[in-house]
Amino acid sequence: MEFLHCEKDERYLSLHDCISEKAYFQDGTLGFTFSDGFWISPEHPDSNLPVVVRTDSSKAEYILEDGEDYDVTVYVFRKSFFNKTLRIEWTLRELVDKINSGKYRLEFLYQYTDSNSRIVECVLRSDKKPFHIECIMKISVTEVRYYWNSLRGDRPW
Repeated sequence: MEFLHCEKDERYLSLHDCISEKAYFQDGTLGFTFSDGFWISPEHPDSNLPVVVRTDSSKAEYILEDGEDYDVTVYVFRKSFFNKTLRIEWTLRELVDKINSGKYRLEFLYQYTDSNSRIVECVLRSDKKPFHIECIMKISVTEVRYYWNSLRGDRPW
Protein backbone atom coordinates (compact mmCIF):
# COMPACT_ATOMS: atom_id res chain seq x y z
CA MET A 1 0.00 0.00 0.00
CA GLU A 2 1.30 3.43 -0.92
CA PHE A 3 0.97 6.30 1.54
CA LEU A 4 0.74 10.04 0.93
CA HIS A 5 2.63 10.99 4.09
CA CYS A 6 5.92 9.75 5.56
CA GLU A 7 7.01 11.50 8.76
CA LYS A 8 10.34 11.02 10.56
CA ASP A 9 9.85 13.79 13.13
CA GLU A 10 8.06 12.22 16.10
CA ARG A 11 7.28 15.44 17.98
CA TYR A 12 3.68 15.53 16.75
CA LEU A 13 2.91 11.79 16.59
CA SER A 14 1.93 9.19 19.17
CA LEU A 15 1.27 5.45 19.14
CA HIS A 16 -0.29 5.60 22.63
CA ASP A 17 -3.27 3.19 22.82
CA CYS A 18 -2.84 2.24 19.16
CA ILE A 19 -3.24 -1.42 18.27
CA SER A 20 -1.31 -3.30 15.60
CA GLU A 21 -2.79 -6.46 14.14
CA LYS A 22 -0.01 -7.07 11.60
CA ALA A 23 3.78 -6.87 11.90
CA TYR A 24 6.76 -7.61 9.69
CA PHE A 25 10.53 -7.83 9.83
CA GLN A 26 12.26 -7.54 6.48
CA ASP A 27 15.29 -5.82 4.99
CA GLY A 28 16.41 -4.50 8.39
CA THR A 29 13.03 -2.92 9.14
CA LEU A 30 10.53 -3.80 11.86
CA GLY A 31 7.07 -2.59 10.89
CA PHE A 32 3.64 -2.48 12.47
CA THR A 33 0.37 -1.69 10.72
CA PHE A 34 -2.53 0.08 12.40
CA SER A 35 -5.93 -0.36 10.78
CA ASP A 36 -7.31 2.27 13.18
CA GLY A 37 -4.36 4.64 12.68
CA PHE A 38 -2.25 6.54 15.19
CA TRP A 39 -2.41 10.02 16.75
CA ILE A 40 -1.30 13.33 15.21
CA SER A 41 -1.33 16.60 17.12
CA PRO A 42 -2.74 19.86 15.72
CA GLU A 43 0.80 21.30 15.61
CA HIS A 44 1.81 18.90 12.84
CA PRO A 45 2.43 20.83 9.60
CA ASP A 46 -0.04 18.60 7.69
CA SER A 47 -2.86 19.10 10.21
CA ASN A 48 -5.49 21.78 9.80
CA LEU A 49 -7.47 20.53 12.79
CA PRO A 50 -7.59 22.12 16.26
CA VAL A 51 -7.28 18.84 18.23
CA VAL A 52 -5.29 15.60 18.33
CA VAL A 53 -6.87 13.13 15.88
CA ARG A 54 -6.31 9.66 14.50
CA THR A 55 -5.03 8.98 11.04
CA ASP A 56 -6.65 6.52 8.70
CA SER A 57 -5.01 3.12 8.23
CA SER A 58 -1.28 3.58 8.79
CA LYS A 59 2.05 1.97 9.62
CA ALA A 60 5.17 2.66 11.66
CA GLU A 61 8.58 1.37 10.64
CA TYR A 62 11.62 1.06 12.86
CA ILE A 63 14.80 1.08 10.75
CA LEU A 64 17.06 -1.14 12.83
CA GLU A 65 20.57 -0.02 13.69
CA ASP A 66 22.37 -3.11 12.35
CA GLY A 67 19.39 -4.40 10.40
CA GLU A 68 19.37 -7.65 12.35
CA ASP A 69 16.85 -9.29 14.67
CA TYR A 70 19.25 -8.84 17.61
CA ASP A 71 18.49 -5.10 17.40
CA VAL A 72 15.16 -5.93 19.07
CA THR A 73 14.72 -7.56 22.47
CA VAL A 74 11.19 -8.58 23.44
CA TYR A 75 10.22 -9.38 27.01
CA VAL A 76 6.79 -10.68 28.01
CA PHE A 77 5.66 -10.88 31.62
CA ARG A 78 3.59 -13.78 32.90
CA LYS A 79 2.33 -14.83 36.31
CA SER A 80 3.60 -18.16 37.58
CA PHE A 81 1.56 -20.72 39.46
CA PHE A 82 2.89 -19.15 42.66
CA ASN A 83 1.76 -15.67 41.55
CA LYS A 84 5.31 -14.53 40.81
CA THR A 85 5.96 -12.44 37.73
CA LEU A 86 8.19 -14.14 35.22
CA ARG A 87 10.03 -12.25 32.49
CA ILE A 88 10.28 -14.36 29.35
CA GLU A 89 12.32 -13.34 26.32
CA TRP A 90 10.76 -13.86 22.90
CA THR A 91 12.59 -13.69 19.62
CA LEU A 92 11.52 -11.02 17.19
CA ARG A 93 10.22 -13.77 14.90
CA GLU A 94 8.04 -15.14 17.72
CA LEU A 95 6.49 -11.71 18.28
CA VAL A 96 5.83 -11.13 14.58
CA ASP A 97 4.42 -14.64 14.09
CA LYS A 98 2.10 -14.41 17.12
CA ILE A 99 0.73 -11.06 15.93
CA ASN A 100 0.28 -12.19 12.32
CA SER A 101 -1.36 -15.47 13.35
CA GLY A 102 -4.12 -13.47 15.02
CA LYS A 103 -3.30 -14.93 18.42
CA TYR A 104 -2.35 -11.47 19.74
CA ARG A 105 -2.81 -7.80 18.92
CA LEU A 106 -0.06 -5.46 20.07
CA GLU A 107 -1.20 -2.32 21.89
CA PHE A 108 1.42 0.39 22.24
CA LEU A 109 1.33 2.24 25.55
CA TYR A 110 4.46 4.32 26.16
CA GLN A 111 7.64 4.88 24.21
CA TYR A 112 10.86 6.18 25.72
CA THR A 113 13.48 7.40 23.29
CA ASP A 114 17.01 8.61 23.00
CA SER A 115 19.12 9.20 19.91
CA ASN A 116 19.23 5.61 18.66
CA SER A 117 17.16 3.42 20.94
CA ARG A 118 13.60 2.89 22.13
CA ILE A 119 11.95 1.21 25.02
CA VAL A 120 8.34 0.50 24.17
CA GLU A 121 5.90 -0.56 26.88
CA CYS A 122 3.08 -2.52 25.34
CA VAL A 123 0.37 -5.09 25.93
CA LEU A 124 -0.35 -8.22 23.92
CA ARG A 125 -4.14 -8.51 23.74
CA SER A 126 -6.02 -11.74 23.10
CA ASP A 127 -9.59 -12.97 22.98
CA LYS A 128 -8.58 -15.92 25.18
CA LYS A 129 -7.08 -16.16 28.67
CA PRO A 130 -4.86 -14.51 29.55
CA PHE A 131 -6.63 -11.62 27.85
CA HIS A 132 -3.60 -9.37 28.08
CA ILE A 133 0.12 -9.85 28.66
CA GLU A 134 2.44 -6.98 29.48
CA CYS A 135 5.53 -6.68 27.31
CA ILE A 136 8.51 -4.47 26.62
CA MET A 137 10.44 -4.05 23.38
CA LYS A 138 13.96 -2.64 23.38
CA ILE A 139 14.76 -1.47 19.87
CA SER A 140 18.04 -0.08 18.49
CA VAL A 141 17.18 2.17 15.55
CA THR A 142 18.66 4.65 13.15
CA GLU A 143 15.25 6.08 12.26
CA VAL A 144 11.50 5.64 12.71
CA ARG A 145 9.06 6.40 9.90
CA TYR A 146 5.33 6.93 10.23
CA TYR A 147 3.07 6.53 7.17
CA TRP A 148 -0.56 7.55 6.63
CA ASN A 149 -2.87 9.06 4.02
CA SER A 150 -5.34 11.33 5.78
CA LEU A 151 -6.42 12.65 9.17
CA ARG A 152 -9.74 11.61 10.69
CA GLY A 153 -11.43 14.72 12.05
CA ASP A 154 -14.23 12.46 13.34
CA ARG A 155 -11.74 10.61 15.61
CA PRO A 156 -10.44 13.15 18.19
CA TRP A 157 -8.44 12.11 21.26
